[in-house]
Amino acid sequence: MMGSKYLSILLYSLIVLLFQNGCTNKQEVQNNEKQYIFIDGRDTTRIRITTYPTRFHGEMTSSGPGGFFVSGEIQGNAKGDTLVGDYNYRPYKWREKKRVPFAILLKDGKYLEGKGKQLIYMGIPYFVEGTISFDDPERVFVPE
Repeated sequence: MMGSKYLSILLYSLIVLLFQNGCTNKQEVQNNEKQYIFIDGRDTTRIRITTYPTRFHGEMTSSGPGGFFVSGEIQGNAKGDTLVGDYNYRPYKWREKKRVPFAILLKDGKYLEGKGKQLIYMGIPYFVEGTISFDDPERVFVPE
């Protein structure tokens, strides 16, 4: 009789610990998710990024006049303040998805989109190492 009481307390404690751990991890992920925006005239590009110590993933959407809307996923590796990976999206009014290399650098609270020499290896586009430049960025994303 006494053993079942301890067993039920142990099970209850285990359930509470698992629940607290699950909630804590979700809060950590939410704190790592950030949104940024770039506006160029009537064109707007937004990125939502979730970062981890060595990886990142998210979404990038572009919209403009005349119903122009493009949305896709971004993912890749995080190396300090630099995120390097790819952008997989469906161009406006296209059937097939397109994949292009993607690199951004966090500087002064803003993300600068870099450019560089692009190559494709086994169907995966990437920037050649050492060619990525953030000096004249394609876009500058500011916090939204």
